[in-house]
Amino acid sequence: WVFLLAVTAALLGVEWAVAFRTPNQSKLEHVSTNLIIFGSNSLIAQLLAGWTLLIWSSYVTSEGWGLLYRLSLEPLAHVMVSIILLHLVAYGLHRLYHHVPLLWRIHRAHHSDLDMDATTSIRFHLGEVVITTGIKGLAVWALGVSPAGFLISESLTLAAGLFSHGNVRLPSRLEPRLRWAIVSPTMHWIHHSRRPAEHNTNLGAVFSGWDRLFGTYCMGVAQHEIQFG
Repeated sequence: WVFLLAVTAALLGVEWAVAFRTPNQSKLEHVSTNLIIFGSNSLIAQLLAGWTLLIWSSYVTSEGWGLLYRLSLEPLAHVMVSIILLHLVAYGLHRLYHHVPLLWRIHRAHHSDLDMDATTSIRFHLGEVVITTGIKGLAVWALGVSPAGFLISESLTLAAGLFSHGNVRLPSRLEPRLRWAIVSPTMHWIHHSRRPAEHNTNLGAVFSGWDRLFGTYCMGVAQHEIQFG
């Protein structure tokens, strides 16, 4: 969580210096609203979920459960494959949040933000935190994810979420190159469009390859025409 706060503070500073879009609300109002939602809705739940899943992955490892242990992978390969598969599970779950009506009612609390900045990445309904934790717990058990694999995966997810929601202007030559590997802000802003045809695309959290592979990649949208919320 120290890592999360440090990255959030750094990105908010960059957003203030080189903002891409002019926000609808004042920066202070927007950030404070999202922090209040985070603090009152899901802070304790996310802290408990993180520690619970870490302890769970340690237990799974000690018992030798899961697919990856049956494959007898080397430690480094085990961690790398764990990260890839956990993010595939996250992509699939995100897709369900958008296409199952009950799950969408919960997930749209995240999409209701009228502006986008780093704090949007922590704006989630408590119900989504609980459901996501349960699915991650099943994935950790089924795959046999080690504590190292889980920690690295979660750190990547947190950092990538803060970055992709950030209201930052990236160099025009850099952004398309980054987008071949990871989800960039301009890619993820389309996902936060009010239009269903747009917000049902770009569902990856870290790696852009899942959207390319499963046909949900979308970049043919003028950034200045996107309306959030």
